[in-house]
Amino acid sequence: MMLSISKNAKQVSRNYNIDIMRRILDALYEMGKSRITNIVVYARLNHYTAKRYLHLMNMLNWIEIEKEENHIVLCLTETGIFVHNQLHGIIPEEDIV
Repeated sequence: MMLSISKNAKQVSRNYNIDIMRRILDALYEMGKSRITNIVVYARLNHYTAKRYLHLMNMLNWIEIEKEENHIVLCLTETGIFVHNQLHGIIPEEDIV
């Protein structure tokens, strides 16, 4: 028996790595409002991967996506700051590659 899964559910159900999310949160925490390109460089990601994670993080309300002077900028929400601080309490710095 096949289960029917909507296209949106398939999009969200991909595998995600919490370490990558933490690197993105670290970048936004350190830099404040930033453009996607700055996040990509800081978190050592390719552009496609970063956008996929940023989309998920926006859906989870960890980040806000705004438009300033014809550029898309990202910033942490209060939820994102909370998650960032919780991850730093759970995962020691030396475990990060």
